[in-house]
Amino acid sequence: MCQTTPTPAHLIRLRGPWEYSPLFRLAILPDGSLRRETDDLPAAGRTILPADWGATLGADFRGRVAYRRRFGCPTGLGHADRVDLVLARVDAYGWATLNGQDLGEIPAGGHAWRCEITSRLRTRNELLVEVELPAGKPAPERPGRTGGPGGMVGEVRLEIFTATAADAG
Repeated sequence: MCQTTPTPAHLIRLRGPWEYSPLFRLAILPDGSLRRETDDLPAAGRTILPADWGATLGADFRGRVAYRRRFGCPTGLGHADRVDLVLARVDAYGWATLNGQDLGEIPAGGHAWRCEITSRLRTRNELLVEVELPAGKPAPERPGRTGGPGGMVGEVRLEIFTATAADAG
């Protein structure tokens, strides 16, 4: 029997502003290995998502960038309601934390990533997503984005699922 994902009762889009900060650049050495470089990085700043980092860091930037967004806890949550964090697309690899707690790795490939965060929410929250686009070969799977800049190229949202009488019985 196939199971479908329920439709959320509410969506909260986390468009911006987001703070971003380049953490390191990946340089290809003559032997083909990679070196992390932290000198002469582009400046940190603020951005609205979804967007790649081409306009802020340059289309040729290859490395890791931290994206940080603060938000309040959704109001009116019932004790049986559920809140999922959804990152529609990170290009290419990602890692997420909420309030300093690891949420997991976000694999390359352009698929939406989801994590249930209800019990981790606080009155004020801080979401940190690190995105890495490596240099060189082999390149990660990047459908429709091969050769382009990396970043948080899909919507980031909270999906709130409200408990119903059918859930209780």
